[in-house]
Amino acid sequence: MVKEKPLIVDGLPNEVKKIAAIRGRSLGSITEEYLECLVFERWVEALSEELGLGDLEPTTESEIPRSRPIGLDAAAAVRELRGLEDIGGR
Repeated sequence: MVKEKPLIVDGLPNEVKKIAAIRGRSLGSITEEYLECLVFERWVEALSEELGLGDLEPTTESEIPRSRPIGLDAAAAVRELRGLEDIGGR
């Protein structure tokens, strides 16, 4: 069995310690949050694989319109449907 080593924070750069202090956080809480993110990332990967979605890449809001196929104008289609809905609902 491998002996666990304690987390040594004395070797961390002082800049990281300052940032944690400014944010009112401890290095332990930041480390815990990061480890939770790793576990969540692994869960998402497993779920994606199970659902057959392949690799999921994180995107920003601005990347979504750029990734849509060219030629589709969703806004125009929605406007048209809303117009037909207004006529049919009266």
